Amino acid sequence: MKKKFFSLLTVVFTATIIWLVNSLGGPDLLSIFKSFNSKSDTINGIVVKGDETRYPVKFLRKIDGDTIVVLFNKQELTIRYLNIDTPETVKPNTPPQAFGKEASAANEGLLKRAKKVEIEFDVSEKKDKYNRALAYVYADGKLVQEILLKQGLAQIKYVKEPNTRHLATLKKAENQAKSNKRNIWSQ
Repeated sequence: MKKKFFSLLTVVFTATIIWLVNSLGGPDLLSIFKSFNSKSDTINGIVVKGDETRYPVKFLRKIDGDTIVVLFNKQELTIRYLNIDTPETVKPNTPPQAFGKEASAANEGLLKRAKKVEIEFDVSEKKDKYNRALAYVYADGKLVQEILLKQGLAQIKYVKEPNTRHLATLKKAENQAKSNKRNIWSQ
């Protein structure tokens, strides 16, 4: 009887604390949880934490639709876009896939025309197995991943929790392209 009462009291107390924190405008519990999962890393001599900081970079060249090379802290850095994949154009022993050239050209055009290019890291892994930085890329404040998805030149792929900060926005963009049967979704 005492164990049941204690368990019930614990549940009520926990629920009350959560309700108070949320209703009084306290810290967002999801943010607190994500901060525990946050992992910093050193990239080109800069410690990046994945805290929504946007780092200015200089666009140097595109590799394909979802990979670019930038100048970050006076060093070249290859960036693989987080949470999206574009059709292949440069994969060894693989012919270019449908809409791959269009995705590469759109990616390059966005970044070449941009007056300001920035990158943002998410909370967990900052590099992939090929030692490419994993980041969100912005051209004049607009998320490049979102633009490529809206144009139907990319799809959501390689999503690894907790690197999902912009996933809801990206899903909305992908669904818009699917509904309009744009490019990769036209087949």
